[in-house]
Amino acid sequence: MIGLAALAGCASVPLVTPPAPPLPVDGDNELRVLVYRGGTAARLGHNHVLRAGDLRVDWPAAGPALRFRLDALAIDPPVLRARLGEAFASAVDDDARAGTRANLLKALDAAVHPEVVVRTLQQVGEGGRRAVEAEITLHGVSRRQWFVVEVQGRRARGEVVIRQSDFGIHPFTVLGGLLAVQDALIVQFDLLQP
Repeated sequence: MIGLAALAGCASVPLVTPPAPPLPVDGDNELRVLVYRGGTAARLGHNHVLRAGDLRVDWPAAGPALRFRLDALAIDPPVLRARLGEAFASAVDDDARAGTRANLLKALDAAVHPEVVVRTLQQVGEGGRRAVEAEITLHGVSRRQWFVVEVQGRRARGEVVIRQSDFGIHPFTVLGGLLAVQDALIVQFDLLQP
């Protein structure tokens, strides 16, 4: 859903995350992206969490269709970082968030490709656990991706791993790779059908 991690100077923690904290249950839709630090000096950087600030969801027959603007992403909201546990425990100040935003929008060429769009193509299974194929359009590139979704009533929750390089994005790096972000991103979502 987002190859968003051309983020600011980060560093690398294994792609293992704590169990995802519950997302809002107040009826709001939410999509967030976990971005992990990389590079030989990864320990000097920090991980990032991005939240789609203007997430719009439609519900055609095939399943949800999502879209959001890159320039509306919330970068490292402190409350969300605190909910994500130790891997996101470091403090990120306003200057660091501003730098991350600038690097992100530049790397994703957001002026030319301002939106991310995700369309459900098909669902396999029924009941509480389904395999979903979606088309993700990011950075002017569309790719198909399969993932598992948990369905409870009108609520659908899931996560998917995408790679920035699959969308023609070069993961952020500085100082010859000393600090970087990992290519793989974890996208988590919680959607409520009206």
